[in-house]
Amino acid sequence: MNLRIGAFGRQESAAMVLLAAFFGGCFGTDSRMLYEHGNASWIVQIIATVQALLLFEGTVWVLRVRGGNDLSALIGESRFKKPLAVPLILALTLAAMQPLEQFLCTMTQYVFTDAKQVTACLYLLPCLFLLTALGAETLVRTARILLPILLLSIGAALLSGIGEYHLYRIHPIPLCDPFGIFVQAGAAQVRAAAPLLALLCIGEGTQDRMAMRSAGRIGAIAGGLLAASALFALSTTFTYTQLRDMPSPFYRMLVEVRAENPTLRLDRAVLFLWLSGTILSAAFYLYAAGVLFSKTFCVRDVRPVALCLCGIAITLILVLYYDSETTGSIRMRLYRDAWILISVPFPLILLRPKRRKPCAASC
Repeated sequence: MNLRIGAFGRQESAAMVLLAAFFGGCFGTDSRMLYEHGNASWIVQIIATVQALLLFEGTVWVLRVRGGNDLSALIGESRFKKPLAVPLILALTLAAMQPLEQFLCTMTQYVFTDAKQVTACLYLLPCLFLLTALGAETLVRTARILLPILLLSIGAALLSGIGEYHLYRIHPIPLCDPFGIFVQAGAAQVRAAAPLLALLCIGEGTQDRMAMRSAGRIGAIAGGLLAASALFALSTTFTYTQLRDMPSPFYRMLVEVRAENPTLRLDRAVLFLWLSGTILSAAFYLYAAGVLFSKTFCVRDVRPVALCLCGIAITLILVLYYDSETTGSIRMRLYRDAWILISVPFPLILLRPKRRKPCAASC
């Protein structure tokens, strides 16, 4: 099978998970839902990261007990492997769509104000096609190279606005509604668990299960804390009523800081750096979904599958981008209820199934 996974180390895997966790947590959120009741976004991010880590640790433990290097080894043993794999593939596709949709909105509103959405998507599609076709080793090694400059840009964005942070903007007090926080954390599972789920799909390319486990821990914790720090900075820069109406609050914060400091003229350059990280993370999700599909349905080449998933993701982004009553309702349901795609299949996968021949032996 031509899965183009390759071989890579712990640092590369951790860098990919870190970037995907940050961009998913900070740019993959729907502001209207996240800031509906207050500025509790950073608490939601921390809880969602802890839940995702618990799910990841449980999966790695089951892999160690039963044997196997990736998630398809568990799904292949199940009696209902295809119905269990499809929701996870959809979850990874949705996790790739959310930050891309936010960046598309940011670019058309702040940078290319006269461009149409279709034109902007035509620039994103070839990048996704190329990255997913090159395979996992190219993705994770590129993430390792981009990580320092992306961390530098994120740190500069957070430090540049430090004079605008005021704690009085955190109102109402987030812990006044603990039930609502846990509901939002459940809805955030698609964004928080997707990097670890994608790593499990390509676990065959890591050195061993322990290296995959260590990379997942480091990347998820670092990326989750970085995203929580960015969301906390947002909560002290704007009120929750202002954040509800912002399509990309983190970039808007950078624009506001630049307006107060004329010497900071790098906001658009930083935006394209962040866009590169988002495209890389989306390609990582779509490629991992393609690998899971190929192993489950015995497809011998991952490239056509990954390319089809890229086209599906971009098409759905375009369809949902046009703000109407129908698309708004669908988008809200996708953001709020997509956790079902992960929480329902995993308990069935982790239960001990009846032994069957693996898919690779029957293909």
